[in-house]
Amino acid sequence: MTKSWVAGGRTYYRYSTIVTNKSTKNLKSLNLSISKLYGPLWGLTKSGDSYTFPPWISTLSAGKSLEFVYIHSTTPADVSVANYLLA
Repeated sequence: MTKSWVAGGRTYYRYSTIVTNKSTKNLKSLNLSISKLYGPLWGLTKSGDSYTFPPWISTLSAGKSLEFVYIHSTTPADVSVANYLLA
């Protein structure tokens, strides 16, 4: 959690999540499963039931990271890697 505030009598939280490619190869494709998400998300693209790279990222180089953020009014969402493809 990076920030919280109250609006309309409800507390909202901003969560930041960082995904790091710890492989020695480039990450060509990534699908994240995110459940218990009840608000907007920035930095990923929704694709069916999962989330993928945003349009400005085609691969994630070895050792590099990707950050996405979301806002909602409860505990953190559950984020897991559904699948990935190395180049």
